[in-house]
Amino acid sequence: MKVYPRIELDITIKDLCIGLLSSFAWSDRSKIIAQIQSYWHTPKEVLVTLCARTSFDLLLQALCLPSGSEIMMSAVNIVHMEEIVKKHNLIPVPIDIDLDTLAPSLELFKASISSRSRLFVVAQLFGAIAPLDSYVEICKNHNILLVEDCAQAFDGLRYLGHPDADISLFSFGPIKSCSALGGAITIVKDQNLAQRMGDIEQIYPVKTGFWFFKRLLKYLCLKSLSTPIIFGLLVTCLDLLKIDANNFISTLTRGFRKGDIHAQLRHRPPNGMLKLLQHRLEHLDSSYYDRRSQVASEFLNLLNNLVTSPGKNAMKHSYWVVPLMMENSEMLMQKLRKAGFDSTTGTTSLKSLAKESLSATKLMNNVLYLPIYASIPSAELTRLAQLINVSSD
Repeated sequence: MKVYPRIELDITIKDLCIGLLSSFAWSDRSKIIAQIQSYWHTPKEVLVTLCARTSFDLLLQALCLPSGSEIMMSAVNIVHMEEIVKKHNLIPVPIDIDLDTLAPSLELFKASISSRSRLFVVAQLFGAIAPLDSYVEICKNHNILLVEDCAQAFDGLRYLGHPDADISLFSFGPIKSCSALGGAITIVKDQNLAQRMGDIEQIYPVKTGFWFFKRLLKYLCLKSLSTPIIFGLLVTCLDLLKIDANNFISTLTRGFRKGDIHAQLRHRPPNGMLKLLQHRLEHLDSSYYDRRSQVASEFLNLLNNLVTSPGKNAMKHSYWVVPLMMENSEMLMQKLRKAGFDSTTGTTSLKSLAKESLSATKLMNNVLYLPIYASIPSAELTRLAQLINVSSD
């Protein structure tokens, strides 16, 4: 039986083979970094790091904030982002989100500002881009740095972060858009701050070529398994072995091991990863993201009014993933997998940072991520929509 995987890895077999062939070849590291930076047409400083979490950790080190300073954050966020804040003896302050736009509540943001507020981290979720003008003005008035986490919002170098954001983070990890199996771009408004971050990073050891070679082999296997027929066989085997397919697949695509997050973050990217990122950006096809967005929009129009799609009123949406909010999300996930669609519930690295953040908690308790991408035949997407509509009645 065919089973469509929950996400289409945005990297080709050809890209992965190029990465394997070049992973041990000598290269001028500084030249590759300069080439990567040249694709980002911005007057701000551009840093190239191992991952967005590394950049965030570098930022907090460079700022050296007083213990007990408050870091306001979108209440739906990556688990590690909260951990990094706490590791620096800082206090995360969750700001609940608006489910229609996925933007942090402006009123709650204003009400949460205190004399200890130093940063505001806005997560651009699921590919949706929220307008930040109102937050920019408030941050300026209160001397708060605005950090825009665009790890999920890359849409082909057309959105490079808000022009007035102090920091914008972009990720090219294994399951991200334009994947290079790692690497991040950090756009920094303040030149001195960027210099301090870069100086700290230069102390870090470089990840080994062998580490990246193993990573390339792993994702070459996963990419090969993502063909619907082969993936269907994998799911069938897992079921026969009584292995939870949802957790197994989530674990396979996890970018970081459990344990000390700082020890994993404080490295520089290996040369092979830099070369692959440069290759991906050089051969970037922005129309891929247009097709992805169009397919997702057309699919959502097939759903009845009882189905809630978070972010439906976002200013712009590239649909890195397509989430729905369903009260019976776990049951529907099982039903869809039996019908050939590998959806997944909120077992990703995202979480609600506080139970008191009601919208964030509601979203993460009921979210269902769907396999929606351009390579799935339209007739199959129509069948998927019908299955969901029947379940919502």
